[in-house]
Amino acid sequence: MSDLTVKYRNLWTEADSALRAGSYTADTLPRHGDPRWGLSLVVGIENETRSRIAQDLGPIATALSPHHFVYSPENLHSTVRSLEGYQDEVPREQVSHYEDQIRRALRGCPPIEIELVGLAGSKGGIFVCGYPNDGLTELRRRLHDRALADGPRAFASNDYRNVRDTAHVSAAVFQAPVVPEQVIGELVAARSEKEYGRVKVSALDLVSYSLDQGAITMNRLATITHE
Repeated sequence: MSDLTVKYRNLWTEADSALRAGSYTADTLPRHGDPRWGLSLVVGIENETRSRIAQDLGPIATALSPHHFVYSPENLHSTVRSLEGYQDEVPREQVSHYEDQIRRALRGCPPIEIELVGLAGSKGGIFVCGYPNDGLTELRRRLHDRALADGPRAFASNDYRNVRDTAHVSAAVFQAPVVPEQVIGELVAARSEKEYGRVKVSALDLVSYSLDQGAITMNRLATITHE
């Protein structure tokens, strides 16, 4: 069993107990300068893999209380790196800066793939477990080194001093009020080994997020190809 599999299982064990007890974490809307929900580099989930995950979005929504947020299929993604903290508006200059940085980091980078197997979750939400290959790990390392050298353009993100090891795809985000959730655990357990597919990355997106009244909209600001 890989270290990442152990990590996912431990996260879900804690989350399952917290969901049943009503002690999980409710997400809150970010404010300008918060280190989360900012400009990010993501891999969009498309085609058959998206369809397989989409089949479970309805059952996930049904298994949770109705006030929690469940992603729409077109917004499914795996985050490569959070680049900046949250901004009310992302300047075009900032997007251009990161476009150039990412293109440089992709030069000579090995193929990037993500294996998606099993539904799980944390105290903050439900996700599909994602396993990055060496190409994604290398890209993340390059972007991390560049970020430490250049610094943030506006606000440091949660990823500023870290390199992600997961490649999960969020399916639901928990929101207030925090109430016991007794049904979702059975649904997750039934899909804990489901094979959702392998994502072979040919393009990556720079995105910002709009969060309003429980809805999360992913705004694609630029697309960078990777051959």
